[in-house]
Amino acid sequence: MTEEEGTVSGELDVMLDDAGKGLVRYRGTDTWYTIGNIEGEPPRVWDTVADLVKAIKKVAGTRDVAGNAVVFEA
Repeated sequence: MTEEEGTVSGELDVMLDDAGKGLVRYRGTDTWYTIGNIEGEPPRVWDTVADLVKAIKKVAGTRDVAGNAVVFEA
């Protein structure tokens, strides 16, 4: 879930900005989006990219009780 575009999927790159917020972009593009959340709360701050990747992998491929893909939020 991004603040600017909503959900994104596919081949993605992730990084942290100077404040520690997670950023994501479609691989091979130049535009980075801030990883946000549905509630519109301030995005989570991460200590390392490895921590962000670990959190993303934890929910990747999971589904809710209705069978919908769970979207990663920060």
